[in-house]
Amino acid sequence: MTNEDTAIIDESALLAGYRKGSDEAGARLMERYWSPIYRFCLSYLSDDALAEDVAQETFTKLASTDEPPSGDLKPWLYKVARNRCLDILRRHERSPTFNRPFRTGFDAAGKTAGPSTRVANHERQELLREIISAMPEEYRSVLMLKHIEGLSRLQIAETLGVSEPTVKGRLVRASEYLREELRKVSGIQP
Repeated sequence: MTNEDTAIIDESALLAGYRKGSDEAGARLMERYWSPIYRFCLSYLSDDALAEDVAQETFTKLASTDEPPSGDLKPWLYKVARNRCLDILRRHERSPTFNRPFRTGFDAAGKTAGPSTRVANHERQELLREIISAMPEEYRSVLMLKHIEGLSRLQIAETLGVSEPTVKGRLVRASEYLREELRKVSGIQP
C-alpha cells in the first residue's frame, strides 16, 4: 500500500468520523484543509470575513451533505468553496479579483531589497493582479488552483467538473493570455 493509498483511507476514516459528529475527526480535517480553503476563498472574495464564512459553510456542507465526496476530498472542498464564492460575487455583481502577492523570479531576497527593488516588485505584483483579475474566470480558476493552491491537473478537473485535457488546454490559454497582456503593457511588438 502506497502513502497515497494510506492518506485516502485515513481521509475516508476522518470524513466518516466527522459526519458522525467526532470532534477529533473534524479537528483533523480542519487542520488539514482549513487554511488552503480559506486562502482560496480570500483570493476570490478579497474579504476576510466573507472568506471565513465560505470556508465554514464548506465544512458544514461536508458534514451535512447527503452525498459525501467519493475519492479525493480536496477537489470536492475546492469545488464547493469556489461555487459559493462565485454565487456571492454574482449576487454582489462583482467579478473575482486576486489580492495575494505573487512570487516572481525577480523578487529580491527578504530584507536585502532596496527601496527601488521593493517598488518594482510591488508594481509587477499589481500589474499581474490586474491582468489576472481581468482574465476570463475559467482561466483564472485553473491558474489559481494549479500555481497557488498546488492541485494536480486531475484534481483541478474534479474541482471544476471538466476533463483533464480541458484543464491542460485552459492552463495553456491562460499562460498565453497572461503573456499577451504583459506584452501589450510593455509595448514590445512580436
